[in-house]
Amino acid sequence: MNKINEDMSVSKSNSSLLLPTESIDKLIFKVLDSPKWLKAQQDFNDSKTIYIIGNGGNLAVADHGSVDITRLSKKLAIAPGSGIVATSVIGDSSIDTWFLNWLKAHLDVQSDTEKSKSMIIGISSSGTAKNICSCLSYAQSQSLKTLMISARELNDINHPFNCVELGTDYYHTGEVISLFLFYQLIHGSGSECPSISQKVGKPSFDRLINV
Repeated sequence: MNKINEDMSVSKSNSSLLLPTESIDKLIFKVLDSPKWLKAQQDFNDSKTIYIIGNGGNLAVADHGSVDITRLSKKLAIAPGSGIVATSVIGDSSIDTWFLNWLKAHLDVQSDTEKSKSMIIGISSSGTAKNICSCLSYAQSQSLKTLMISARELNDINHPFNCVELGTDYYHTGEVISLFLFYQLIHGSGSECPSISQKVGKPSFDRLINV
């Protein structure tokens, strides 16, 4: 009996140390089963150029996602992840309009046909970040496909662009699922996200091991 009580005590102690979050699996499957996600996947499949934006940690997710979309799929993905790009554009405009001005600079050299084959994805914890919403609205007016990934559920807020709601109350959970969704888009477009075991033994893998 003492052993059982001791084990239960350890279990409760460990659970109190666990980072708070909802069930990530359930949140992901709920998103993937939604009509809005099916539209997002189809829009991604029909696009050749993907722009991705986000604030704070979400900008890191956008940058990471853009690199792997370009690396693993047959699409070109671009994010303003460079500190030089961000501070230069912000310095010439404002925090509220820098995404918009950054996007405009790219669209100015695109034809109407190229714009129709482009998509912009915004990642927002609140789902209402002004600089992201204004950028997506402008992109939509220019015939780009649009997607907002919102960490929280928006309830009575209705965006004019497609919006996938993750349904989490935690920043860290939103960022983790958002990154996962970029790999899902890659996979859903018919490209492969390789496993670690597939790369074992290749020259680029165990760089620090002397054979």
